[in-house]
Amino acid sequence: MSQQPLRAASRLVTGVKVSAAAVLLAACSAAVAQTPQGTPSMEARLRTQLRATTEQLQQAQNELAALKAGGATPAGAAGKASKDSPEALRKALDDAQQQLAAERQARERLSQDARASASEVKTVADKANAQIAQYRNAYDELLKLARQADAQRKQLAQETEVQRAALKLASEKNDRLYAVGQEILTAYETMDVATVVAARQPFATQARVKYEQIAQQYGDTLYEGKFDEQQAIAAASAKPGDAPAASAAPAEASAEASAPTATK
Repeated sequence: MSQQPLRAASRLVTGVKVSAAAVLLAACSAAVAQTPQGTPSMEARLRTQLRATTEQLQQAQNELAALKAGGATPAGAAGKASKDSPEALRKALDDAQQQLAAERQARERLSQDARASASEVKTVADKANAQIAQYRNAYDELLKLARQADAQRKQLAQETEVQRAALKLASEKNDRLYAVGQEILTAYETMDVATVVAARQPFATQARVKYEQIAQQYGDTLYEGKFDEQQAIAAASAKPGDAPAASAAPAEASAEASAPTATK
């Protein structure tokens, strides 16, 4: 492809040279045939024609040099044309499509991996939430049991306190009953026959009333010394300051009961 322009240029230069020679021959024949008056001399015409022919030859040589210098351009154009050919474009398109398909496959794999990872994370989170719920339920159950145990402990402590108070009250009443019994035994031991006869005489009303009062006081003291569970609970729940007042009456009764023996 690149040799054809050079050959055409060579042919053009050869044609210019032939035409120049023909022009010179024609000029020489015309000069020989006639030389009219008032026209330039043959030498002047030959010089003018030779100058024109030289200019044409120079122009042809310049064009040939330009064609030779641009000989690499057609080769580059041919390379560019080969790159822009349908086969090259089709190959580039196929390569681009294959690359796009590979990128799509890679993106799909990444998407699948992301979905699988999200599913695993969700599964782990669900298991963790289930375990947290179990731990929370177990904690609530243990807290409930602890509160129940604490309530039972407080109830047992209260019951123990009540039992202690009842035991203390029973012990106090037992001591009082024992003291009253001792006083009664002492009174009967110190009572002589004259006192018994005087108490049974019809005219000894004052002495009989006195001994009946003493017997009533002993009966009241014995009744107060009787242990009552409800009374023990009430005494346990009462204020501490009420206990001396409650125990003052039996003491006074026992003191009054011992008064006859002292007067006797």
